[in-house]
Amino acid sequence: MFKNSLRTASASLVGCAILFLILFSVVRSNSGVQTVVSQRLSPGAPNSNKAKQGDKPTRLDDIRKEFPKVDYDAPEPEDPVQKAKRRKKGKRYDNGYLSKDPGHSRGLVTEWDLGLSAFPIAQSDVVVIAKTITREAFLSNDKTGIYTELSVEVEEALKGEHLLSGKVIDVSRLGGVVRYSTGQESFFHIAGQNMPQANRRYLFFLKSIKDSEDFQIITAYELGPSGVKALDTPNQFSQYNGTDESSFMNTVRNALLQP
Repeated sequence: MFKNSLRTASASLVGCAILFLILFSVVRSNSGVQTVVSQRLSPGAPNSNKAKQGDKPTRLDDIRKEFPKVDYDAPEPEDPVQKAKRRKKGKRYDNGYLSKDPGHSRGLVTEWDLGLSAFPIAQSDVVVIAKTITREAFLSNDKTGIYTELSVEVEEALKGEHLLSGKVIDVSRLGGVVRYSTGQESFFHIAGQNMPQANRRYLFFLKSIKDSEDFQIITAYELGPSGVKALDTPNQFSQYNGTDESSFMNTVRNALLQP
């Protein structure tokens, strides 16, 4: 009788294990799965999503410094045209993941880089060398989402020839820091995605935003005197870190010529 009970228990355990493996496989097969990692901000708190690239910040506070801030109670533009324009942009980011608890950070872990090569040309509507002029964080209309918008001046369009040299365009990316009247702050970002800084040159890979003249950042590379530096941390982008700009751009131009 004892042996029969043991066999029954063993069969149940095996059945549970098989069921778990099936469910795990189903979840993994869904590339749209998203995970929100939430933690309270505190000085020196380690980042739960460690950067894959050695020269990128690995501490949450260091990553947060890369993102601009917006006041939770920031007023809307007084000009009706500008107000309508901002509301149209803010609507894109409604129903977001911004924590309602001041002092918390949230990192959205997604597979956003799945299928992207070092140069995501096919996924980009526009590829440009541009200098960032201004950048500012904004809340969505319902204040559940936060995004950063940058004005950039086109230096050269490698894909999207309608963007002439000297043209200023707006590019955006999810993420930013919201500051409350209490002095507390909440931080939201997509794990692996960093934010361009102002007054720097980048090679941008951009996707057009429907029904607008704006673009979303897919990824980018900073072009500086010390060499190329990938904006984002996934491994496929880091391979060109430290490369001189001339050699790097030759590689990019050759990639653009491929069918």
